[in-house]
Amino acid sequence: MTTTTFGYHATQDRIWMRVHDRDVTVWFTRRMVRSIVGPMLKLFEDSTPGSQGGAAPRARASIEHQLSLHEVAPGQRPAQIRAGHETPSASSDPQESLCTRITTQATAQGVNLNFETEAGPLVLNLSRKGMHLWYRGLAMVLKQASWDLPEGLPEWLRADMTPPAVQALLKRPLPPDLDDPPDGR
Repeated sequence: MTTTTFGYHATQDRIWMRVHDRDVTVWFTRRMVRSIVGPMLKLFEDSTPGSQGGAAPRARASIEHQLSLHEVAPGQRPAQIRAGHETPSASSDPQESLCTRITTQATAQGVNLNFETEAGPLVLNLSRKGMHLWYRGLAMVLKQASWDLPEGLPEWLRADMTPPAVQALLKRPLPPDLDDPPDGR
């Protein structure tokens, strides 16, 4: 299983992605991220299964995204998306590991990502669920970077990650006597 961490480096004004099982960090410029949230995201949406039902690709991707975040297959652990304060590895050179080109192939089963850098290529083969988690991690760090990309992220990628049932509990008003002492005084 591939585990990635995203971060934003304010001094470099770049986003970095660490692939833990390969001990590799790749850096992205704004221009490169535009291709990820633009054409690459559209290709991913267009390859979402279920077109015979007649729903638009973006609607199908939205449903698949919610299932990817909240449904757990038997014998698997729930998806984990965490925010933290990690920094890129000390050996990661922002110039040597700068992503200069991304190629992608998306199918109904998964996505192959090929990142080209001066240090060599990095290939990630992700399931569709893994790709949804990858996009969610990128979306979280984009919020931190405040790049306000003109294309913007689709609603399904910006939506609250909290399941609807939990959202309903959080929005329910608290009882008025919550601060009263237990003995009624």
